[in-house]
Amino acid sequence: MRYFAFAEDLGEQYSLNDFDFDRDPPRLEHMAQYYDADEPDLEAFRRRSGKLLMWHGWADAIVPPLRTIEYYESVEKNVGSGEATQDFLRLFMIPGMDHCGILEGPGISDGGFDPLTALEKWVEYGETPTSLLTTKTDSTGAVLWTRPVCPYPQRAVYKGQGDSNDAISFECIGP
Repeated sequence: MRYFAFAEDLGEQYSLNDFDFDRDPPRLEHMAQYYDADEPDLEAFRRRSGKLLMWHGWADAIVPPLRTIEYYESVEKNVGSGEATQDFLRLFMIPGMDHCGILEGPGISDGGFDPLTALEKWVEYGETPTSLLTTKTDSTGAVLWTRPVCPYPQRAVYKGQGDSNDAISFECIGP
């Protein structure tokens, strides 16, 4: 917080223990304009043929996953329909993944999927991502399982046959 939350430099000695809940929240408002991604009007971005791929871990304890869904839905409302939103914006909610996949948990780590290649294919070749492949590995790098992650509001569902540790045994279904 000493380097990016307050407009003024608090110095190297500042620690979270110094935060004053009665005094400091208003001091954070200035920087919110830089950090809060809550503007649902992406029309200029959309008009320029922009493509946005968002992802969020369901096990994120730092940034609430439902807040990301709320943002996505506010964009959708602003655009006017889910189909029109999906033309330029895809949100992937990743089960069991924590904040940026930096900690081990039941889901994948940050190395367990590749959103950049999916975005590149979408932008450069017009290949809209219909799912992202996720891979869970053990400490030696051996693959434990693979799963597709579907664009919100779809979800991956086991087809009822095949290896439940293989992504091919799952399909994306809508609400």
